[in-house]
Amino acid sequence: MVMCYITVITYLRGCVDIFNNREIAIGFWLLAISIYVFLSPKMVKVRSSFRLLLSMFFVKQILSVFSLMVLYMAFVVYFLSEIDLWNAEQIKNTIFWCVSVGFMSLFKIESIKTDKSFFKNSVIDNLKLLAILQFVVGVYTFPIWIEILLVPVLALISAMLAIAENEKKYHQVKNLLKYCLAIYGLILILYTLYMLMTDFGEFGNKKTAYDFFVPQLLTIFYLPFIFFMLIYSTYEQVFVRLKFAIKSRLYRNLAKIYALILFNIRMSLLDRWSFHVARIKIESHADLFESFRHTFKVNQAEKNPKNVPFCQGWSPYQVKEFLSCEGLNTGFYKNIFEDEWCASSPMKEFSDGIIPDNIAYYIEGSEKVAKVLKLKVNVNDGARTLQACEKLKSIAEILCLSSLGVTLSEEMKNAILGCYPYSEKVAGKTIELIVENWEDHRFNGFDLKLIISIPRARLT
Repeated sequence: MVMCYITVITYLRGCVDIFNNREIAIGFWLLAISIYVFLSPKMVKVRSSFRLLLSMFFVKQILSVFSLMVLYMAFVVYFLSEIDLWNAEQIKNTIFWCVSVGFMSLFKIESIKTDKSFFKNSVIDNLKLLAILQFVVGVYTFPIWIEILLVPVLALISAMLAIAENEKKYHQVKNLLKYCLAIYGLILILYTLYMLMTDFGEFGNKKTAYDFFVPQLLTIFYLPFIFFMLIYSTYEQVFVRLKFAIKSRLYRNLAKIYALILFNIRMSLLDRWSFHVARIKIESHADLFESFRHTFKVNQAEKNPKNVPFCQGWSPYQVKEFLSCEGLNTGFYKNIFEDEWCASSPMKEFSDGIIPDNIAYYIEGSEKVAKVLKLKVNVNDGARTLQACEKLKSIAEILCLSSLGVTLSEEMKNAILGCYPYSEKVAGKTIELIVENWEDHRFNGFDLKLIISIPRARLT
């Protein structure tokens, strides 16, 4: 019995040595909350929801991806240990990394697809001064009783700040909460500086060096796996869409083979081709070949845009970039019907509230000429009219300057801020503001459209 007690004590001391006070405090509160949730009769619905959520992770497809990721990272860890860049003391950091970075990245595959700088930023962000400062600050922790008190307080402040940031009426509360977090950060930095001067041995050792660079190495070695999953998921989605786009099994299978050979890891070409195939009929090998020829042709035109006479309109591949600095990046300029082509950006939210206002950028025209540039703002709450109009005015200024080489007229600025329809001719083009109210809308919502186009007589 005594030996058993000694074994347990030794084990607990080993755990304490592995985890720092902050991690122990977080674990303490997670354990306390878990015990309450699983034992309290008031938490029956929560337990039921948790079981349902947990069951979703045991789907065959998800388990397969997770297992593949674990096997891959096990190989990475083995390789790093063979060259003395990983040791057993890094098991905790490796597990934390797998949960916080590895697994979470898999759930963000779709957003990673649209983030062109993801792989570059994944490396650079880990080497920034802020990342180094965060690591140094995390080396030293407060006494355990202070950490246990701080965890719920900081969690509450963070939750309140998340709510306050979505509601304009809580602006003062948001500022107060930010001041509280700033004071905590300052205290943490001062405490770290004090500990560095009085107990540098805790920081200046081999283990600390491993603690810093092992997660960075894991991230770098993980990027090829993410890239592989990105390619796999994209092809999987495209091949599923082909079942509906190409009825013939023969041509569908040929399309898959040709796509793998011709596009390989060029995901943008694959996506462009799949959208084109969805709107045409593939009834012969010639149709299939033409779909690939069209994709390469349009892609080449986008890489080397031709100049369009100003009187006719704009180059569609040049106007796509007019508002990229504002985060309004359009998708492919694509054929939607006969000689009608278009491109559009996703709706970008820019206001507070449960249902924020949003703005989008549209381009319309023919294959070689863009004839209509349009900004659309959806105002989901009439109380935010001024903010929405200011947003439209600032982006319309950029669009007008980029497309016409002139700034918005004072009359158009007043119309936007006053929220009333207006139209004028500028540099041989028409600039029009349209206001459309939504009938019976609970919050008096409406939309604003600013359209720059060539005169209607030329739209042939």
